[in-house]
Amino acid sequence: MADWWDGKPWRMIQTNLREIDMVDIDADRVVADLQDFKANAILFNMAGIIASYPTSLPFHFQSPYLQGSSLAEIIDACHAADIRILARTDFSKIRRPIYEEHPDWAYRTRDGDIVDYNGDVHACINGGYQQEYALEIIRELLTQYDIDGIFFNMGGYQTRDYSGNYYGPCHCANCQRRFAEATGLRIPAQEDMGDPVFRKFQLFRRETAAAHSAKVYDFIQSIRPDIAICNHLAAHRGLIRMESNTAVDRPLPHWQYTASANAKWATSSYPEMIASITTVDFIDIPYRHVAVSPEQQRLRLAQNLANGGAVDLYQIGRLDNHEDKSGYAPVKEMFHYHAAHEEDYVHLRSQANIALLNGPDANMAEFRGWFRFLLENHFLFDTLMTSRALELPWDRYQAIIVPDYEVIDDALAARIDRFVAEGGTLIAVGRAGWRGADLELRDVPALSSLGLLGRGDLREEMRSAMFKMEDKAGFRRFPVTDVLYLDGPYIYGQYADDVERHLRLIPPHMFGPPERCYYTQVTEQPGFTVRKVGQGQAIYVPWLPGTLFHRQGHTNTIDWAGDLLESFAGLAPVGGNLSPMVEVTLFRQETSGNLLLQFVNTSGHFGNTFYAPVPMEGIEVTVPGLAPPRAVTSLASGEACAFRHGDDGLIIEVPRLELLQALRIEY
Repeated sequence: MADWWDGKPWRMIQTNLREIDMVDIDADRVVADLQDFKANAILFNMAGIIASYPTSLPFHFQSPYLQGSSLAEIIDACHAADIRILARTDFSKIRRPIYEEHPDWAYRTRDGDIVDYNGDVHACINGGYQQEYALEIIRELLTQYDIDGIFFNMGGYQTRDYSGNYYGPCHCANCQRRFAEATGLRIPAQEDMGDPVFRKFQLFRRETAAAHSAKVYDFIQSIRPDIAICNHLAAHRGLIRMESNTAVDRPLPHWQYTASANAKWATSSYPEMIASITTVDFIDIPYRHVAVSPEQQRLRLAQNLANGGAVDLYQIGRLDNHEDKSGYAPVKEMFHYHAAHEEDYVHLRSQANIALLNGPDANMAEFRGWFRFLLENHFLFDTLMTSRALELPWDRYQAIIVPDYEVIDDALAARIDRFVAEGGTLIAVGRAGWRGADLELRDVPALSSLGLLGRGDLREEMRSAMFKMEDKAGFRRFPVTDVLYLDGPYIYGQYADDVERHLRLIPPHMFGPPERCYYTQVTEQPGFTVRKVGQGQAIYVPWLPGTLFHRQGHTNTIDWAGDLLESFAGLAPVGGNLSPMVEVTLFRQETSGNLLLQFVNTSGHFGNTFYAPVPMEGIEVTVPGLAPPRAVTSLASGEACAFRHGDDGLIIEVPRLELLQALRIEY
C-alpha cells in the first residue's frame, strides 16, 4: 500500500515555537493562518528539549506554559481541516536539572567540561539519553498523539553551540569507550583531516550516526509504520528537509542558488522522497525575529519548484504573533501558485543529461563553481550524491562531472570508468579520487580512465599563472583572448602516452613593476587533458576553476568552462537567447507523460542583496532532443505558446518572464 504522502502536493510551514508561544495558542487560529497560506502541512514543536504536552516521563522536561489549546486539540483541528501535522523533536540537549541527575548523558570537551547554553546542556549521541531515553519519549509521543510525521533537529555529533563557539569532538566516557573498542585508539583533540587518527574517528562518527539513525527508524516503524520520517535517506522513504538559509558570519559571496542546489540533490538522488526545502525566514540564529529580503524568499521557493521540490516556510514563533511579516506576501504568492497548479507538480522526474557529483566529502566551493558553469550556460543537470550513485540508473546521462571530490570508493570508481568505456564523458577536476573509502590517500587516483600515472605534485601558490591558448579550435568564446588565468592550486601531473594535452601552463612570473610584467616560459603542463577510452572519453582538469569562479566570478573562467562542456565534452545546452541570469530545468511527469520546462529569473540578485527580478521578454529557446509536441502551455497564464521544430530541437517562444515561468509540454 502506498504511503499517504506519495504523490501528495506538499506545502508545509514550520512555526518553530518558543515555549511562551503555548501560553495563548489557539488551535482554530493556527488552522486559519495555515489556510491563509494554503499550507497543507505543519511542522510543530512537540518533544525533546521541552515537552509541549503533559508528559509522564520524569526526565522529559515539562513545559510550564501549556495554558492555550492543547497539543491534542491542535492536532484534531489540523486533521479536521485536512492539514497534516508533523512533530518537531530535538534530543541534542537536556535541561540542567536533568543533567544533574544523569551527568553521563552529556557531551564532554577534551577537558571534561559540559556545554551549558542558557540552561540547556548538550547531550551526546552515545549517551543514555539519546540511545535509550529518547526512544521512550518517542514511544510516548507516537502512542498518545495522532501525528503524521516526525523530524529530528540537530542529530548526530555536534561540536558547536548556537553562538558558533567550537568545542571539538566529544570526549565523554561513552565516546571514548566506543571509539577504543572500534579502533584501539584515543579520540583526537581536533578535527584535522591531516591526522590519520581523526580520519578513523571521522569514519567512526559516520558509522555510529548511521547505526543510530537506523535504530531510531526501526523503532518508529515498529510502533507507527504509517508516519513520514524526515531525512532518513537510507530508507528512500519519507521527506528530505533541508534549509535554505543565511548567516551573518558566513563568508561571501551569498550562494544565490541555495534552494536550487538543495532541491536538485534531493530530487535527483532521492526521487522517491518529498523534497521539502524550506526557506528560512530569519537572517540568522541570533536574529530570528528579523526576516531576510522578501524577494529572497520568493526566489528560493521558485527555485524549489523549478527543481522538482515542494514549498516550505520556516520561521520562529507563531504565524499570528511574528514581529516581521514582510516575507508573508511573497511566500503566500508562491504557496497559492503551487496550490493552483499542484497537479502539475507531482510525480516529476528530472530529464537532465549531466550528473554533477556531490556528497559529504565535497569541496563545496568547487562544486558551486561547476554548478554555476552548468546553470548559467543553460545545461540540464542533476546533482548525484555519492550515497546513492550506485543505486540509480545512469542511462540518460551523457556526462559525469567529479568536481575535486577526493573520496571515491572502489565500486564508484569502477562504475564511473565503465560509464566512460560504454560511451559516456567524464570530467574530473583536481584531486578527484585521491582518497578511498577509508579516507586514506591513494598512490594513483581511483579513476583509471583519466590516464593518470600518479597523484602528481600539487603546488598551492600559483599567483600570476595563466594558460596559453595557441590553438583556438573549440574555443569560440575566445575570439580575441589568448590566455586563461589561474589562481589557486595546480597539479603537475604524470600522464599516460595516449592522453591529449590542451592549453599550456605559463607558470608564475613577474607582474611588477609594469616594466617587468611579462613571462618568459610556456611549459608543456596542460590546462586540461582528454583521453579516449572505449566508446567514451575522460577529461581531466588539474586545477580548480570552480573554486576560482565561485570566489571571483570572472567571465574568463566561465567562458572556458562553457567551451569545454560544448566543444570538448560534446554536450548541448538549451539554446536561444536566455540570459545567464535565468535558470532552466526540465522534468517529466510520470503519470501524464507531460514535460515541465521551467525558467527562474535570478536577475534580482544584485551584490549582496535580493530585489525583485527585472522582467524579461522576447525569449526564445531551443531544447535539444525534444520531438514536436501537441501543445505548449504557460501554467501562469494558461495561454498557448508558439513553437516549431528545428534541426537542433524544439524551439519555443517563452512568455514574459518575471520570476518563474513554467511551460507544460504535452504529447
